[in-house]
Amino acid sequence: MNVKITGKDVKATDAIKDYVEKKLERIGKYFDEDFDANVTIRTEKNMQIAEMHVITRANTYRAVTEHKDLYASIDKDIDILEGQIRKAKTKRERINKEEYI
Repeated sequence: MNVKITGKDVKATDAIKDYVEKKLERIGKYFDEDFDANVTIRTEKNMQIAEMHVITRANTYRAVTEHKDLYASIDKDIDILEGQIRKAKTKRERINKEEYI
């Protein structure tokens, strides 16, 4: 897991970096191979925006959310990414199963 965290108008502190890496471990269980994650955090007006891109050999997943709390925005991004990954994996498994029948 390669994680790149960028802060625009917000400093990406060690606490934020540790939190993001810990949350991305939840996504790591879906992949056999290594994956890259690009995380951008920024502030617009009074909203904290977290944007995550997860890049694997086969697919790219993206989530962008905004919330008044940055940690809540990161949590919501992880939930969205996890749903996208589960959906793609289930679809791939269903297609493979149909090919063998």
